[in-house]
Amino acid sequence: MSEGVDQLYRVAIEKLAKAADSEIETFRRAIAQGEGIPLTPSPKALAKAADKDLAWGDYAFGELRSFGFIRTNITKLEWYRPTETQLWEEQTALAGIEATAIVRLSSMNCTPAIPELRKRVRAFETVAGSGKPLAALLAHQKMMMAVVAAVGERRMLEEYAKRASIAQIYARSYRLSERHLDGMAQSAQTMFHHLCEIEVRTCAAAAVAMRLHPSDPLVVKAAQV
Repeated sequence: MSEGVDQLYRVAIEKLAKAADSEIETFRRAIAQGEGIPLTPSPKALAKAADKDLAWGDYAFGELRSFGFIRTNITKLEWYRPTETQLWEEQTALAGIEATAIVRLSSMNCTPAIPELRKRVRAFETVAGSGKPLAALLAHQKMMMAVVAAVGERRMLEEYAKRASIAQIYARSYRLSERHLDGMAQSAQTMFHHLCEIEVRTCAAAAVAMRLHPSDPLVVKAAQV
């Protein structure tokens, strides 16, 4: 991984975390659930809802907007509350980039990337086993970020990181159950076991399964990471 790609990867990974400010974290979850938020996003509305001053409202507004929780729709600002179709389309786009990365890796020497990939897969499996969807999806996104970064193409990673907003992770987390997380963990094992092989269909299919049909895992061969 080149220095530029590695730096971009590290920055992207750092962003895949819960908010440091507890009030902003509360707003993140409320926006994802569509409950208990002002009708229209604005610094003043956020400050009033949190019983804070306007300076905090400006800060919170900037944070929520930069992480995708507030978006521009034509001429107005609105909360990010995707429909099932919109979320499906976003997940499909991410799955497409991931599958492309897996194909690229099949013709590369993946040895240098294996330790980081193994670490991310293990972390995802551990968190998925806890039954906490949000924590599991954050770990899943870090794992897949490592897969895309392993290709070493900055433009691909930039496009992927832009699409992999933390807001869609929060939105998706309220749609998943422990059954989905268990299926994703099984698919993750299959993906890692077949990563960097010339026959890429199984590996790519496992990655897609985690995005688009998590409760129906792809299990080809049991493997321990």
